Amino acid sequence: MNVRVVERVESNPKRKIKLVFILCIAALLILTLYSNTLLTMNLPKVWAEEGRTDPLSLNYSGSGDLQPLSEVELSNKAGWMVKDVQVKAGEHVTKGQTLVTYDSKEAESRIQDEEVNLSRQKLMMEGLQERYIAAEKSGDELTISSAKREIDIARLEMGAQERKIRNLQEDLERFRQVVAPYDGVVTKVAAVKDMPSGSAGRDVIVSNSSLGFQLALPMPASIADLLELGSKQNVEVKIKGVIQSLEGVVTGIEPAEAGHTTAPAGDGGDSNTSKPKSQKRVLVTVQSAELQGGEQATMKFSKSTSVGNGVLLPNKAIHGEIANKYIFVIEEKKSPLGNTYHASKVAIEVGEANEDSVIVLKGAYSGQQIIVESSEPLQDGSRVRKR
Repeated sequence: MNVRVVERVESNPKRKIKLVFILCIAALLILTLYSNTLLTMNLPKVWAEEGRTDPLSLNYSGSGDLQPLSEVELSNKAGWMVKDVQVKAGEHVTKGQTLVTYDSKEAESRIQDEEVNLSRQKLMMEGLQERYIAAEKSGDELTISSAKREIDIARLEMGAQERKIRNLQEDLERFRQVVAPYDGVVTKVAAVKDMPSGSAGRDVIVSNSSLGFQLALPMPASIADLLELGSKQNVEVKIKGVIQSLEGVVTGIEPAEAGHTTAPAGDGGDSNTSKPKSQKRVLVTVQSAELQGGEQATMKFSKSTSVGNGVLLPNKAIHGEIANKYIFVIEEKKSPLGNTYHASKVAIEVGEANEDSVIVLKGAYSGQQIIVESSEPLQDGSRVRKR
């Protein structure tokens, strides 16, 4: 009996020690798991996407004012007063049509005065001829020579006077009005009645409608290079308040000053920097009898390009400078206490891009978990929390 009591007394401390040990191990495990959870909660949050093999869609929409390919500025070079303005801006005119007439009274009066002087010279010539006849009858050689010389001088003066009158008549015909040099559209009228010609700029500006109108559009070189000279493009033009679809022809693709765009950079994924973006100037010619010049025109262009051996990623997933671009991918590491995720820096080579996406030619592959956004700047090997 006593032996059993002793055994019970001895077993109670052992049980207590065993129970305390088990409780310590459990507490340790709970604290380990809990601390791991707390650590995970403080890690940078990242959002990841898989690389896709979808085609890259390049879209462009640009607007501008239509400008005439050819236009001429007309005014009265003599500065005569405007007598009448016979056209308005936007009016279609035909070759030879009178646009503005000028007050020619002063020029006509001057011609009349010069004609009077010519008549007087003719009368004087008759007198000189009579003197010459009389000198011949007298036989005086000196008088004959002098009379002949005076007649030659008078003839020269008469010839100069006739040329002067003829030039004044040509100026009168040329300056009394301005006419349309070709079929076209009056784009501007600055002539004001009873005001000198040119007082408010060129009196009339006429565009050659037969040559059409031009739309100049700056666009990214990646899109401009997809266009071909002579290719036809749809152009929407607002004519008299109504949008009309007209056919445009690409007539020029030329270099332009570089523009700027925003692109992701740096290790963080949430910081942006402005970098130069190659630009070109595309010229599109549009023809229509309804156009007058100055209309608002819009051209839209869309084309899908094959990804090829690369993958399609959002622009915000790309970091670094032009020659040193990289992405962050998620690497999973397994552990008895739970799997962990780390950001791994991978160098890449990029191809074509639009405003939202870019083709990665090397360094990324389909199905890869690629970080497109993070709550904090990342470093190579940083532990992260997937969202």
